[in-house]
This record gives sequence, structure tokens and C-alpha cells, in this order.
Amino acid sequence: MPVSKVMLAFSNLLFSEGVARLLEDDKNFTVCILKDRKEPLKAIDAERPDVILLDIITLYNNLSDIKSNQQTKLILVDTGCGEENIMSAFVNRGLSGVLMNNASSALLKKAIVAVANGEIWMDNKTIKNLLSGINSLKNKGNEGKLSEREKEIVNLVSLGFRNKEIAQKLNISEPTVKTHMCRIFQKLNILNRHQLMALTLKNQSLPGTNTAK
Repeated sequence: MPVSKVMLAFSNLLFSEGVARLLEDDKNFTVCILKDRKEPLKAIDAERPDVILLDIITLYNNLSDIKSNQQTKLILVDTGCGEENIMSAFVNRGLSGVLMNNASSALLKKAIVAVANGEIWMDNKTIKNLLSGINSLKNKGNEGKLSEREKEIVNLVSLGFRNKEIAQKLNISEPTVKTHMCRIFQKLNILNRHQLMALTLKNQSLPGTNTAK
């Protein structure tokens, strides 16, 4: 089995050091820790890791310009960031893997090997939620056209924003956001946020919206 170079890029340095100890005794991995938060992309280019383990804070605050690619693959480790944020990150950031907060060290190692070999690794529960959302959308027209405001709200939902945050960003009331969400669900013939995420994942664009090529 080829040795995989793993970079640990958690927002908590102690957490990174703890995970490093779990991996350093395994001859299948070499480990480095991302410490340069000012120019992280330069540090990544210098180290050339096969896999980066990171949390949601690092993903959006320090590595906002990076996505999984053939050279470097991203595994998001859940540190209590919430299922909707995980699904949003998977849809929008092209993650190669997701590890939930109850994963064992053995599962962590399996995930790294799988992702390094080009596979996608995701928690079974998250997969079931995605698949159930996608399956519930099959054989449904989803032809309802969205208004410009509804498109804005859908975009913010796909980025992981909650109703209160959406209201603040759009300078409208939270009850108004809820009303828009109800109309969006009706027009797209879906029931909840998870299905909205699944629809985004399935189509990469929603009915009534345009995707830049």
C-alpha cells in the first residue's frame, strides 16, 4: 500500500496534534500540520499532501479558495457543525469525504486510505439522508419558477445559512423568510431543507435559475 501524506488543518491546534499522534505510528501515513493561517495555500503547495483533514471553520475561514481535486483531497471532520452545514459543504466545496464526530481511529484511517485512492467516503446516515432526499424528488416535475428573492434565499440556504441569518443578510424579517421557504418548498414540490440540499446536489442548479458555465 503506498504511503499517503496527510495534512491536518483543524482550527484547534491541540486537536491537530492529537490526530497526528493517532496517525504517526501507522507506516501507511506521513503527517504534517497546517500552522500558517496567513498564507495556507502556499503551505499546502509546499507540502503537497494527498489528503487534508479539516473542520468547518478552517474550510470556510482559511481555505475558502480550495476544493478537492486530483492532487489534494479534502475530508471534513464533523466537530459539531450540524448536518445542514455538512451537506452544504459537500455540495458546494466538492469534499471527498466526511467523518462524523463518533468515528473511531480505525475508521479515520480507512477513510484516509479510501479517499487517497480516489473514493468518496461519507457517513452512512448522511448518505441515507442525501439519497432519501434525492429519491423523494424522483418522478416529480419541480417545474415551479422561483422569484428573484426566492433564488437569493435558496442560494443562502445552500451555503448553510439559517433563517435568522438569511433575514439579516436580506434585511427582511425572519417570518418573511419562513413564508418564502414555504413557497419555495411548494414550487419545488419538496418538504424540507434536506431535500432542497439534495435537489441542489442532484441538478447542480434549480428550476428557474441559471448556472454560469
